[in-house]
Amino acid sequence: MASMLDTLVAKAIKIRDDSIAKVEPSLGKLPDPLPLNVTGIPAELLTKEECEITQTEPLDLIGKIALGELTAVEVAKAYLRRAALAQKLLNCVTELLPERALGRAAELDEYYRKTGKTIGPFHGLPISSKEHFSVKNRYVNASFVAWTEKFVTEDAHVIEIMESLGGVLFARSTQPQTIMHVETETVIYGTTTNPYNRNLSSGGSTGGEGALLGFNATALGMGTDIGGSARWPAASNGRYGMRPTANRIPMRGLIGPAAGAESISGAIGPLAQSRRTMEHFMKHVIGTKPWITEPGLLAVPWREAPLTPGKLKIGVLMTDDVVNPLPPVKRALNIVVEALKKGVPGWEIELVPFKAQKHDYAWELTSQLYYPDGGEKVLNLLASVGEEPLPLTKWILSENPYVKKQDIHSLWELNVKRDAYRTMYSDYWNESGKEDGHPIDVVLCPVAPGVACLHGTAKYWSYTSQWNLLDYPAATFPVTVVDQDLDKVEPDYEPMNEQDRFFYDLYSPEKFTDAPVNLQVVARRFNDDVVLQAMKIIENALGRES
Repeated sequence: MASMLDTLVAKAIKIRDDSIAKVEPSLGKLPDPLPLNVTGIPAELLTKEECEITQTEPLDLIGKIALGELTAVEVAKAYLRRAALAQKLLNCVTELLPERALGRAAELDEYYRKTGKTIGPFHGLPISSKEHFSVKNRYVNASFVAWTEKFVTEDAHVIEIMESLGGVLFARSTQPQTIMHVETETVIYGTTTNPYNRNLSSGGSTGGEGALLGFNATALGMGTDIGGSARWPAASNGRYGMRPTANRIPMRGLIGPAAGAESISGAIGPLAQSRRTMEHFMKHVIGTKPWITEPGLLAVPWREAPLTPGKLKIGVLMTDDVVNPLPPVKRALNIVVEALKKGVPGWEIELVPFKAQKHDYAWELTSQLYYPDGGEKVLNLLASVGEEPLPLTKWILSENPYVKKQDIHSLWELNVKRDAYRTMYSDYWNESGKEDGHPIDVVLCPVAPGVACLHGTAKYWSYTSQWNLLDYPAATFPVTVVDQDLDKVEPDYEPMNEQDRFFYDLYSPEKFTDAPVNLQVVARRFNDDVVLQAMKIIENALGRES
């Protein structure tokens, strides 16, 4: 007789599989054996037109729909088929929404046929979301077996906004148990893999979106980030992802076990195929003034060109002095620094060293503030149906020496320490402008010690969680891929500590074949627009028109 846990898991899997089966025409037989890098398989199993649609830069795709060269229905069908293929190869989807997507796309096409106009800046663009975003009349389990029968009747606020702007929600994607790993594995759905190398993680916690993006199976994904959960998946798959300043993008309608916890605030952010698409999302969602109907949001308008004209000062953080970047990441940093030294027309770019400020202490604070109840709610929720904590859940909770149950007074004290740390960091940032009156605009730094992790090894978040503690906006962009000749192990490397040794001992370029290498840009609070303008200049230095 099946246990309650098995019955609930089977129900969630059936919903997923039934949704995949509705995609027409059905997909052909997969290659056997599968290659490690599956990014070439769409050319074998999808039509030429479907490949062209799903590989078109999203803003260009919106333009083609606006010109009548493509219909919203054609585009939705292409993305549904590519996402269905992604699921079969990478295990990254919790549910496709073909009826909803094609119904909405048909409405958009009818509007365009009658008026000759588009309905908004995302007219016809297929969008996807992490599973714990509420979707009207669907189940939302947030990766807990105990919640597989949690039914919601309204869309998350950000989904409402995106559809009002013309977006077409077509897919929901995987996230890890507790939504607090930077890899994606659950008791319900299993492990999500990386399209460039299936031996590697797709990142987390928005890992399903990362895999869909890396496979060109979504144009724009919506994720969350409280410790790197949008940036890690984007970086692991060689795409773009952003953690905005908290409470800029609407949060209503997220389902999770830590609702109401505000010592470290999560943020909804875009995962995208391009910087342009990421900026389009930020600009237009904020442009709807969502704080009018969600009063906890910040009424901070988007700025088109926030940097001082012609001047950009970048702090370069080469290491956080706890775990050093591995050879591919060091090389990526050097690629970008050397490109910036050559200059960008119209910009005076100054590069200055940026030294990590007690990042080990920052993780100590962050760990405690993530779980002021000592993880009690999460562990009880798992135990309620006999769901066992997975290894990375144990690592962040029971094996983490800093996680313990706080009382109200000790939590207040932690918040005081957090604020003191934020002040110290701000003072250090300000020092960079002491001589010329122009503090650094952004920091350029790694997203992680390495690239996409080997499964089960994502045990260091501090290159991303650091900025969550400070509530600084940050975004990641692709630079290069692991090179078997250029990224060899340094035979005389001396680890700084046991954490550093753990990652260096895991590394060899052969294990990370074809893995993308990303970096991240960080700015101070409310300077989300600065992050993206600076990223555009950096990409121009790299020879990209963005």
